[in-house]
Amino acid sequence: MRLSEKEKAANRAAFRAMNLQDKAEYIFDYYKLPLVLALVAIVSLASVTRWLITHKEPLLYVAYVNVVPDERLDEKLTTDFVVAEGQSPRRSEVVCFRELYLSRDADPQSHQYAYASRLKVLASVDAEQLDVVLMNQEAYDLLSGSGYLLDLEPAQAGTRALSAKAKALLTSNTIVLSDNRLEVELNEADTYEAETIEQVNALDVSTLSLFADYPEDESFYLGIIANTPRLDESLAYLQYVVEAG
Repeated sequence: MRLSEKEKAANRAAFRAMNLQDKAEYIFDYYKLPLVLALVAIVSLASVTRWLITHKEPLLYVAYVNVVPDERLDEKLTTDFVVAEGQSPRRSEVVCFRELYLSRDADPQSHQYAYASRLKVLASVDAEQLDVVLMNQEAYDLLSGSGYLLDLEPAQAGTRALSAKAKALLTSNTIVLSDNRLEVELNEADTYEAETIEQVNALDVSTLSLFADYPEDESFYLGIIANTPRLDESLAYLQYVVEAG
């Protein structure tokens, strides 16, 4: 029901006569829903604006497994690669999974951590959100044996072919096609048997100057996950690390 001009004038006069607290209560009582809707709209707009400003597009997904680079090397392996690819670090990033630990013989203290890291790797691979792995010898053996790493010989034959310097670092490891590990663990077999093949699936980057500050007996390998949807970028990353080192 619409108010007459006389009624509207009376309401305005009554509102002006109220003290500040009464005015606030009046506005809240009669305009509660519009105020709440306006507040929701403002918060939503602010959230979207903040996301647009801070959001970065993943250029590559990299994992450090059984390797803990220092701050300098970490920046070299992430932000500096973005710049080398001609992208802005404010708009693109290397998503990095740090401090992952894989071991077949983890002690009781680290067993849960190793199990959680394994689940993280499996989930990332299944989601196609893991492209390149920097790993030590133990992690390399495990990931290679499980068939997670890409065969680099045919993979780098296209537009992103590795340089001669990078090819000199190619190394091979064992892939287990089938075995009776479960039967041995269940005491259903006495001797471990496996059908295996050798495959070139990593670069041995241990001798690069990037890793000069680490003990000489430590080994470092770079491999590409077999189901990566970003093969060209992954090969570019391997080539970048070789040239940077």
